[in-house]
Amino acid sequence: MKIQSLFFTLYGDYVKDSGGTISSKSLIVIFKEFGFSEGAIRAGLHRMKKAGLIVGIKGENRKVSYKLSEKGMLRLLEGTRRVYEKVRRRWDNKWRIVVYNIPENNRELRDKLRRELKWLGFGMLAQSTWISPNPIEDTLKNFINDHYGSSNGIQVDIFVANYLGEPKGLVEKCWNLSEVEQAYRAFLEKWTGVLEKVSSLKSNEAFVTRILLVHEYRKFLNIDPDLPEDLLPPNWIGYTAYDLFMKLREELTPKANEFFYKVYEP
Repeated sequence: MKIQSLFFTLYGDYVKDSGGTISSKSLIVIFKEFGFSEGAIRAGLHRMKKAGLIVGIKGENRKVSYKLSEKGMLRLLEGTRRVYEKVRRRWDNKWRIVVYNIPENNRELRDKLRRELKWLGFGMLAQSTWISPNPIEDTLKNFINDHYGSSNGIQVDIFVANYLGEPKGLVEKCWNLSEVEQAYRAFLEKWTGVLEKVSSLKSNEAFVTRILLVHEYRKFLNIDPDLPEDLLPPNWIGYTAYDLFMKLREELTPKANEFFYKVYEP
């Protein structure tokens, strides 16, 4: 786990609802539980600040606290919504289509856009055409405007359309659901037995376990497009994995909270 990933998980699971800031002192105590040295922690926070993901706030007695920037919060909120608001929903029979034209000399920006589209659950239909069956056009428009609206020579168009063919054929072409299923199966095998051990964990162990659980489950945002139920295989294993994730998180929470609020200061 990297400092940036740990910060996002910690912020979304705790700091966001505890005032929105956390002191560098608390971060050092918490991150050391994950094996990071103080030097590595400070260097990681510096990189995040330089990248515009976090903002440093100086208080009294040289105290320094951090909060997510608007850029960081936009990404966090979308990720949090997809992690904790997973529901079995019906498809509205519409496809959201993104078509972009980015010059060859701006390949780095093009590759970044592709990564972000994949993170938002889009699948690649053609070289510069990505699709999603999810009603995400508002989030997508805001994302495009915030990240690419002022970039010269870049054109990104968004469409909402019907498809006249078999929709599951598009699913098979754009996403490898067998690979996603295997990842969910591995998640279940790893975490099912942890439920039986929760009562024996100390508060700091429960906290670390909960953060690692959320961090590992968040990885599915990169591979699972979160398709509507009627576009998924029968008895989709992703729902079983989600139920285990929420159950285990709930069981770990009392002890995990005990540790966090003992060391937390805004």
